[in-house]
Amino acid sequence: MNCIAKEQLKPINFYQIPFSHFCDKVRWTLDFYSLPYESINSSSRRTSALKNAPSNLQKLVPIIEDPNNESTFISDSTPILLYLDNHYGDKKTLFHTNMIAKNDVIVQYCLKLDSKLGLYARRLAYLHVISEKSAILSIFIDGNYNKTTRDDWSSYFLGLMGSCIAIARLGIHQIREEYIFDKTICILEEIQQNIHGKQYLFNDQFTAADLTLTALIQPLRIVPALFIKYKNIFEYCDRIREQHDPKEFEDSYAERLLKHHRQKRKSSQYQSIFRNIIWYIFYIVFYPFKFLFITTGTQTNHLYQYPSTNLTEKAHNDNRILKLTSLVNKTIFFSTYLWHFCFTIPKQMEFVNEEGNRILHRHS
Repeated sequence: MNCIAKEQLKPINFYQIPFSHFCDKVRWTLDFYSLPYESINSSSRRTSALKNAPSNLQKLVPIIEDPNNESTFISDSTPILLYLDNHYGDKKTLFHTNMIAKNDVIVQYCLKLDSKLGLYARRLAYLHVISEKSAILSIFIDGNYNKTTRDDWSSYFLGLMGSCIAIARLGIHQIREEYIFDKTICILEEIQQNIHGKQYLFNDQFTAADLTLTALIQPLRIVPALFIKYKNIFEYCDRIREQHDPKEFEDSYAERLLKHHRQKRKSSQYQSIFRNIIWYIFYIVFYPFKFLFITTGTQTNHLYQYPSTNLTEKAHNDNRILKLTSLVNKTIFFSTYLWHFCFTIPKQMEFVNEEGNRILHRHS
């Protein structure tokens, strides 16, 4: 336990992607413990931000750097929660020692949500963003979170690049083949049983399990069928956040832009025209070489990496390594995933929409 008074604590460096649900989980925890922190947005242009981090650290946000404890670096959302609770949970805690359910049960439940719900929700949400408003993902290239709209030409071009990176790193083009929608249904059905008739998941107390569930389900709000079908889970999470999140919740950057886009009911004229041009060019030029792009894409796309900081508290990770070391590599990469953007992603979106309509029809 850290003996320094909270008024004397130095701000914890919190490395984040602002619209990441895993980062929201850590942000909520920092606020829950009333800890000072500085949010540092992760960006491809800020490669020096983690230059002092250990070489074996998982270089995926969320990451915290604690200057109050010899600049300790911790990555992975659940290990970060455990670290903060161990060092700063003197007055209130997310892991209650007086509970019937032991702490390791709560930890394992959090890791299960990290490894399943968090990953599935992210892939489905990215599929919707890429399909409906790919320009939002230009944020991965320009790192400008102050931009209030993504309707300009530069955002559209950079959004194509950001979409290619997201498709490759997260396997967005393999959602149907890896049964992600079905797996999401399974975990949501289990969660629905877990919360039935309960105020909280474990022993009528707010714990890390409730916080984790509420943070990680957030991306599924933009998946219409799941939001309707499992409305009771979202209502449960709304109550948890309203009662226990010290910060007033706001839609993430990506959610705001996507909602605005949906309210407009149609893309801007420029985006529609340009996307159609891109689509027809790729169809005419590249579709006959389908076998080449599929073969190339699968050679670099199945490398799961970045072991957890703590092997006893390890969540599964579905990020792929991207090795773009030469101009040739980059050319092949973007040609391959632009092909997926134009041809595979629409089919994946069609499949998800059909599955969504199926479960809603069965529900009614």
